[in-house]
Amino acid sequence: MPSEIVFKTCSKHDIERLVSVSQQFYPEHYTHIWKNDDPSYYINLSFNRNAFREDFKIDNIIYFLIEQANKTLGMLKIRTHENVEGFDGSEALQLEKIYLLKESIGLGIGKKGIEFIKNYARALNKKVIWLDVMTTSPALLFYQKLGFQTISFYNLDYPGLKDNYREMQRMILTL
Repeated sequence: MPSEIVFKTCSKHDIERLVSVSQQFYPEHYTHIWKNDDPSYYINLSFNRNAFREDFKIDNIIYFLIEQANKTLGMLKIRTHENVEGFDGSEALQLEKIYLLKESIGLGIGKKGIEFIKNYARALNKKVIWLDVMTTSPALLFYQKLGFQTISFYNLDYPGLKDNYREMQRMILTL
């Protein structure tokens, strides 16, 4: 029987592990969306030691490592009080990032991650969870199956991102 999936709350002492897992999963899934297959712009923006250190200074941001049998499988990043269309921060929780290593896809871990976040949000008396997802992402269908509804669209303006990967959907799940 496989061991339990654990969502470990991170502190600044986990930065090296967050950098390591981030720099593994991001290229596994997203190299193809960047010109010259070079995701370094986004990795350098979001997944370096300084970016994590800055995030840990913000009370509203919490990271979780997703683990099984002491092996890191991915991570979650939430903003516990973040406005979204129709809801203020006291009512809304943002799931800013949920990433899994390629080897962990299709094992039900993403679904457990969403259940974990739903329970976390309920404990904070939130009314909604929201997230942003690329329109071209396979995760879009996953979120739709779990009850997330698209409420708006926008485009990313990152340099080096291929044009057909710029459209994002903002999705909301009512609790």
